[in-house]
Amino acid sequence: MFKTKEEIIVIQAEAKEPIQTRAVFWSHDKGTAKMLFKLRKDGTSQALAEGTIVPILLKFNSETAENGVGRHIYHAVIEDAVNGIVSIILEDNILGYQGRVDGSIYIELPDSRSLDTAGRFTFHIKRSPIDEDVPELEDYYWQGFGEIMEQYHESIAEIKSEAKELLDSLTADVTTAQNKVTTLEQSITTANTNLNARIDEISKKIDDKDVFTKAESSANVIDQIVGKESVELSATCDFIGKIADSVVENPNFAQYGITTGVPTKLVTGNKETTASYAKLATVDGELRDGTNPGVNVVRYERLSYDILHYAKKLLGEQFFVDSGANDTASQVEVLKTLDITGINRVWGFGSSAGGNKLITKIYGSTGWTNEVSSTASVVTELTQNVTNDEMKTLIQSDGFIHVFIYTEPSDVTTGSRVVLDCVMFDLKIKVSANDYIKSMIASNHVTNLATQAEAETATDNKY
Repeated sequence: MFKTKEEIIVIQAEAKEPIQTRAVFWSHDKGTAKMLFKLRKDGTSQALAEGTIVPILLKFNSETAENGVGRHIYHAVIEDAVNGIVSIILEDNILGYQGRVDGSIYIELPDSRSLDTAGRFTFHIKRSPIDEDVPELEDYYWQGFGEIMEQYHESIAEIKSEAKELLDSLTADVTTAQNKVTTLEQSITTANTNLNARIDEISKKIDDKDVFTKAESSANVIDQIVGKESVELSATCDFIGKIADSVVENPNFAQYGITTGVPTKLVTGNKETTASYAKLATVDGELRDGTNPGVNVVRYERLSYDILHYAKKLLGEQFFVDSGANDTASQVEVLKTLDITGINRVWGFGSSAGGNKLITKIYGSTGWTNEVSSTASVVTELTQNVTNDEMKTLIQSDGFIHVFIYTEPSDVTTGSRVVLDCVMFDLKIKVSANDYIKSMIASNHVTNLATQAEAETATDNKY
């Protein structure tokens, strides 16, 4: 069982910002913290030839490391060479670190060529509450060194085995035996020399690379399902790339406004601007700050996440069609039959006549529910875990979930203020591997190919 984070890495020469994966691993995730990457180039999966090595470099701040930066290098496991899917499992020696980790992906081809994929990404490691002692953090670690040492020890073991057999079989020709022993000792010396040369060569390659100059575009990566009874798919509903009055780039939307007193029903406010969406997209200190004065005035932010849209991206439209669901309402009913959970996440704080308080709720069939609040005076993360049973009542007939964020009422001297840094809703869907594989086959099956006769008589011969 793994805690998996997936990303698409686009091989390109265009410089972009690193992927903010938002992944958080903990010191207690020993042997279970897995990152999976799908390599793509020119819009298609990048196949990996036999013998290809995919080094992944992780960098982190360290007061004891040279230049204040520690470096861990992994050789990624190639899980699917045809579709360019690779993964790493974080070693215990990095779980002792707390903070941001910057990663980059490279490819070493079998013909001695190599390339920088321009794949840059970040994630975080935190201390698990259960851990009093955590693994010691090593400033420098290279997984390839262990692999070479293993090969080296195997070679030495074979040489020693041959030497033992030779010595056991010696009878009278001591001079001949001594010559062979000398030859074996020279082989060991040569193996040692080759090992050191290989280590120096790889270290130079790593030192020559700059890991902070390029980046890649990002998208969700489909889980690999091999030998599993079920699969958990995940997506993050957020406002990254959102343009006001458009659902093409991002289907979610937000509104802001005021009510008289604490609201009891779903209200409609003013549309957010593109600039405000950018402030709500990531945890970066760019704040969406709104204050309203008056007596008994409540400032609010309403977030609407298109859960059905993300479910169809994960499962494919055909998954719902095969269940007889051809319109939004019926597809929502199919969605509610699945094992679906979520986490509402809000970074912010609020203030009013009553002091500091920020409240978040989710609108359901019985009104506002799942209340969580914070009395912090600075930006703080609030989370609401939503169970499968709760999701069934919170997803509306149009496929949306509505989140309401507000503070307490104002008075004649103190306004009602809501300050937000970032908002998002993490969606998880668990389906059987069999159903998921069928949905992927159906989504990618071509049904509109022309016959040979139709193709020969058509004006477009690409079908």
